[in-house]
Amino acid sequence: MKKSLIFHLSIWWQYGIALFFSLFFGFPLFWMVFSSFKSSRELVGNMWALPKHPTLDAYRSVLAIPEFKFYYLNSLIITIASVTLLTIVATMAAYVFARIPFPGCNVLLFTFLAGMMIPLHVTLIPLYTMLRQMGLLNKLISLLFPYVGFGLPMSIYILRGFFEKIPVELEEAARLDGASTARIFWSVILPLSRPAVITVMILNVIGAWNEYLLALTFVSGNNQAYTLPLGVYSIVTSVTTFQYDKAMSALTLTALPILVFFFIMQRQIVKGLVARALG
Repeated sequence: MKKSLIFHLSIWWQYGIALFFSLFFGFPLFWMVFSSFKSSRELVGNMWALPKHPTLDAYRSVLAIPEFKFYYLNSLIITIASVTLLTIVATMAAYVFARIPFPGCNVLLFTFLAGMMIPLHVTLIPLYTMLRQMGLLNKLISLLFPYVGFGLPMSIYILRGFFEKIPVELEEAARLDGASTARIFWSVILPLSRPAVITVMILNVIGAWNEYLLALTFVSGNNQAYTLPLGVYSIVTSVTTFQYDKAMSALTLTALPILVFFFIMQRQIVKGLVARALG
């Protein structure tokens, strides 16, 4: 009886902690959404109250801005391109580190993983100088390689751990059937690693879609290359006073695709991270 009581108390304690953090991190999102249905005057008058007269005027005004569609398209292009390239490079590199030993393998692996400890800010000046010398500044493509480079360490870390869990006997059996290393990778390893690969893709999609600092540094001189976060900031600050209603509606429209994508794929994220932790 006592053990059962302790067990139930521990369960309720865990649920209580989970509920607290859900409310703590979820409230700003909820506040942003209901504030987007207020007028600017109502929002400034009482920013915490629910909308008394819900309106879609802010959404209409944001969607009527032609540049907003270009910002959406730019973010879509750079997110798809960077995540696709990153996933291909990360899966291949992680497989090599997990299965194909070579001289200096561990040194190279730790060099990659050290990238997780390097603050983004300390790389801005070197990257800016390199991109300027290459003639890529203020072009959308200037964001491609930084997004891939900064996403590689964590992606390799997750994928390598998952690849090491796959039984070597499966690869040996495929090799006996005449499969090459490339064929084993594409036909055996990748299908079995789907949870980890999807986890890597989702995490990097979220990162690329929401990224602001690199875009501000590398493409701020060309509004045709603005990504969505940078474009939203330019929209709501384009007049002398900050337009709170436009800001909330634009931010809601920006967050909507990634939230839908995350909720659809969240099970794959959990599977991939749990598999990596158990590995």
